[in-house]
Amino acid sequence: MKTKIILILILMFLVQYIPAQQTINGYVYENIDKKETAIPLANIYWKGTTNAVVANEKGNFKISEPESYPANLIVSFVGYQSDTIVFNAYKKNINVKLVSSVNLEEFSVTEKQSGTFINTIDPIHVETITTKELQKAACCNLSESFETNASVDVNFTDAVSGRKKIEMLGLDGIYTQIQYENLPLIRGLGTAYGMSFVPGTWAESIQVKKGAGSVVNGYESTTGQINIEFLKPDKSDKLYINGYGNAMNRAEINIHSAQKINTKWSSLTFLHANDQSIGHDRNNDNFHDHPLRRQYNFLNRWKYIGEKRMFQIGVKGVWDDITAGQIDANEHEPLYYIGVKSKQAEIFMKNGFLFPEKPYKSIGVLNTLRYHQHDSKYGQKTYNATQISGYMNVIYQTIISDSRHKIKFGASLVYDNYDKNLNNSYKFGRIETVPGAFSEYTFLPNEKNTLVLGLRGDHHNQFGFFATPRMHYKYNFTEQSAFRLSAGRGFRTANPIIENTAAMASARTIVFDANALKPEIAWNYGTSVTHQFAIGEKDMGIAIDYYFTDFENQVVVDLENPREISFYNLDGKSYSHSLQTEYNIELTHQIELKTAYKWYNIKTDYKSGLKTKPLTPKNRVLVNIGYVTNFDKWKFDLTAKWFGLSRLPSTVGNAPENVIGTQSKEYYLLNGQVTRAFKKFEIYSGVENILNYRQNNPIIGANDPNGSNFDASLIWGPVMGRNIYFGFRYKIK
Repeated sequence: MKTKIILILILMFLVQYIPAQQTINGYVYENIDKKETAIPLANIYWKGTTNAVVANEKGNFKISEPESYPANLIVSFVGYQSDTIVFNAYKKNINVKLVSSVNLEEFSVTEKQSGTFINTIDPIHVETITTKELQKAACCNLSESFETNASVDVNFTDAVSGRKKIEMLGLDGIYTQIQYENLPLIRGLGTAYGMSFVPGTWAESIQVKKGAGSVVNGYESTTGQINIEFLKPDKSDKLYINGYGNAMNRAEINIHSAQKINTKWSSLTFLHANDQSIGHDRNNDNFHDHPLRRQYNFLNRWKYIGEKRMFQIGVKGVWDDITAGQIDANEHEPLYYIGVKSKQAEIFMKNGFLFPEKPYKSIGVLNTLRYHQHDSKYGQKTYNATQISGYMNVIYQTIISDSRHKIKFGASLVYDNYDKNLNNSYKFGRIETVPGAFSEYTFLPNEKNTLVLGLRGDHHNQFGFFATPRMHYKYNFTEQSAFRLSAGRGFRTANPIIENTAAMASARTIVFDANALKPEIAWNYGTSVTHQFAIGEKDMGIAIDYYFTDFENQVVVDLENPREISFYNLDGKSYSHSLQTEYNIELTHQIELKTAYKWYNIKTDYKSGLKTKPLTPKNRVLVNIGYVTNFDKWKFDLTAKWFGLSRLPSTVGNAPENVIGTQSKEYYLLNGQVTRAFKKFEIYSGVENILNYRQNNPIIGANDPNGSNFDASLIWGPVMGRNIYFGFRYKIK
């Protein structure tokens, strides 16, 4: 019924023609004898686009807003120093002062930019994490890129493998569509360790979109989308080197090399290697506190920019080897060994066709082909799988009648070929082919209102046709204040073992029938308010959002019986309420403070009844404070987190010494970092988990890993204690 209602609403709006895209009004001038004098015929354009205008004889101009934020507006004129204005959000009016280049001494002007910001223009709630924010923590890979971010939670899945998973709106990251530059990044077999396959230094920015995403990007998004923008060949430093080491004997090196071949062609190569070959056992349970690991990672991309075409092609690959488990064999039992080997190779291509005479019109074609091999052994359990994936998305964008009516439509194809083997006996591979088509209409009646209506239809070769309607509405009270509403449907097929590898790190029997599991379908409804303002000279901002996710069907992960882990289709209710409030303030020009609070109410009908989601704290608090000295020579960052209580699955039935309580403990985490910057060089050092808090006895039955009580999957707190790290960054522009 809900699908029909939204389909009717979308059709009603799509057939209407409602009569100038939001424009930015500007004035270009110089100071002569302390008086403002207009500069006529100045050139104004958005960097990296063909969107350009010329100021009139009075120095005034109008230019349409960029497609996305942040964006750089270049203002130039012969005989004057060019100026670059950084737009993090829409501004209706700007004044640009140019300085004569005659006898101009060398100087540099930088605009202080927040490490994170919420776009007030995009109708979807988008939080952008910049490089500045990513460098506040060690940020060795994508799973470690959200330490100072409140919207995305990152947790260990078990006490032995080192695998991390993300959560958004209180639900596992499998319900969040994770992409790089609008291409699939983490899905299928990649959900296990794919977050660690992307070095943090590769990211130019990360966009976190909450709630139902755009239908242009596919049907799988339920709780949100995370899109990673990699560094671009034509904008990157010629050479960048980052080194990292920590007290856990982990060492990493990242090397970036960019080349501008000519005015149209450029290339960028990423190389990454990390090694952690010395183990630790600080809690004396005879298990490695962290896995031993070696990884090699590379990406090479080429970019072409022409007047009517933009083209990119690239290849990337990963080789990852993880060893964990017992340090010494028990005298009565064989050594409990964990080994996970991953190989991934991918080729991707992006084609963009431009129409200079019609800048509102474009065609994009995105393609990727990936091979992923995953082989794992956890004690007596084995899981080996391969995946061959193909993806294509064709997007046409134009306007209807005038620029108040934008429309995108196109077609996509998703292909997955899985070959899976559990314990060398149960084979359950499958082939999925999903062609689809979509349309997304954006209506901009005035500067305050924006409405986006999207609809896509896809056909799954096993489950037939399904529709994905989505809606987003935004109202701007002011240029810096926005109210949003969203609703939409998500659809995905589950890969229960690889998405829950913690099931392997225990003596639990795995119970499921792969052929009986149905697709997961959920509706997400959300609202948010963001407001940027100033009191005196102090800039500050408030963001409040609430999202409700309601499952029609879900593959339930049932840990309520300590002897088994069961996967089955939902029979009843499953829902998630998520409330987040965030406040940030610039206390002085050198000190910034960010605070956030999150509340979750997540429940699912298990076979044993309606229960709260286990191992997920109901309440969380984050506080981050940063201090920067003049000219950014010294940077100090401190992040404190508080985690409330979470429910623990029942362990009744275990031996008395292996029975744990029904609730976790609340705890605090404190991380800090200091950075010293030089002209081309930076050094940094920090401490993670300064308070050295660890979950007591994270492995149940650690003294008998081959016994029926062994379980390393019930993790609610840190496994590793205090960790000191250091590193450097060197670049040649």
